[in-house]
Amino acid sequence: MAATYQGNEINIQGLYLHHTPLGPNANQSSVISKLVANNWTVYDGPGPNAKLVARAQGLHIDAGNWHNSFSLVFENGRYSGSTLQVMGIVVERGDWAIVGGTGEFAMATGVIYKRFHVQNSDGNIMELTIKGFCPLFNNSSQYPVTKIGTWGGNGGSAQDITELPKRLESVTIMSGDVIDSIKFSYIDQAGKKRTAGPWGGSGGHPHTIDIGPSEIVKEMSGTFGTYHGATVITSLKLVTSSRTFGPWGVEKGTPFRVPVQSGSGIVGFFARGGKFLDAIGVHVTKAE
Repeated sequence: MAATYQGNEINIQGLYLHHTPLGPNANQSSVISKLVANNWTVYDGPGPNAKLVARAQGLHIDAGNWHNSFSLVFENGRYSGSTLQVMGIVVERGDWAIVGGTGEFAMATGVIYKRFHVQNSDGNIMELTIKGFCPLFNNSSQYPVTKIGTWGGNGGSAQDITELPKRLESVTIMSGDVIDSIKFSYIDQAGKKRTAGPWGGSGGHPHTIDIGPSEIVKEMSGTFGTYHGATVITSLKLVTSSRTFGPWGVEKGTPFRVPVQSGSGIVGFFARGGKFLDAIGVHVTKAE
């Protein structure tokens, strides 16, 4: 699944709805003639290892066409607890209208585009693309941010972001024998995409990671030690809710580890940087 939510624009691609009316895994049932309750499952990929993202919970009624009216309830990742209110005709063709929403999608409007992906013995799988808009609310007071750290030396100059972060989108680490620099992008609490860095020097080889919309950065760890007469970050590793990245650099020196409490995530960094990345700390807030 790929998603962006910048300003008031919603663009979520790569969702797969399982419409399963038959078999032991049926996710809908008849209430009365021509009225069916649905609890369709929506995943972030088409394969067997895909993660459940949302459920389409509501009703569809045969009124010439099968008319659908349901809430798309997000259960995991950034949008967990938010909903989109959806109406439209049959699953297999046409589009659905977004007529409202809650949470991240409060008062949303837009369209859900459907594309047939595959048919199986119990039903079919449809690929969904969500495009829409919702009013931009300033929720910064609802998401207090805590700074933890730093680890490393006292050289270089202090570096930090000025906008309160809400979600980390990507991180680029430049490294060789040590960590040369860090650069990252994030969504601030007004919904705007921001970039920071690079903080540190110009050397090293790049390692870029893109953090999925359903991923939460749960831990940062690494080492710091003496290099060319200065105390710098010698290695870094990031752990998300689904993957591990690194370690980059060479693991030597004093180890450090920053686990994040359940329900929170790392959403940004602050640092000291000169010829290398001298020190690093993290911004932490409530996971979305």
